Amino acid sequence: MGKKFSVEMDGEEDQKPKKPLIPEGDQNLIIKSVKLVTAEQSGSGNAYFLWGLLSEEGDIPIDVITTLIKGKRWLLKQILFACGIEAKEDDPKEKYKFTEEAVIEQRVIGNIKHKDSTFAGYTGNQITILKAEVKQFKKIGGETQKTEPPKTEKSKSLTSDKQDEEIPF
Repeated sequence: MGKKFSVEMDGEEDQKPKKPLIPEGDQNLIIKSVKLVTAEQSGSGNAYFLWGLLSEEGDIPIDVITTLIKGKRWLLKQILFACGIEAKEDDPKEKYKFTEEAVIEQRVIGNIKHKDSTFAGYTGNQITILKAEVKQFKKIGGETQKTEPPKTEKSKSLTSDKQDEEIPF
C-alpha cells in the first residue's frame, strides 16, 4: 500500500473556473435558443422568454430574460425587431407573431454592460461577480426600433393555418 496523505482544507475557498465575460459595448450575437417559461414554472410567478445567445467573437454564451409583464416588454420588442419581426401595420393590438424557427440562428447586435451581481453561495456567504447584461438590441447594420414601422415596408410576420398560441399579457 502506498503513502497516505492528509491535507487540512479548512478555510480554503473553492475556485470554480470563471465564465468568460462578453466585452462591453455593441456585440454581434447569435440566437441559439428561446423558451417560454410560464408563470407557474418561474420562481417569480411571472411568465417570460429565456433567450440563449452566443457572441460571435469568442463564442461566449449569455442568457437574456425578456419579461411578459405589460408595460415592461420593451426588451422583447427590441429583440424581435432586431430579428425582423414586427406587428402588421393594420393590427390595432400590435401582435408580434413568431416561431422558434424564425428567431433561432438570427444575428442581432446586443449592447453589453457589465454589472455586479450578488447572490448567496452554498454555505450562505455572499458572493459578488461581474456579470454581462444586454441593455439594448439592434438590427445588424445599426438600425434601432422605430415607434411606427414605415408604411412602405412589409413586416416580417409568420402566419399559418394553425391557431396562434396567445400569450395573454
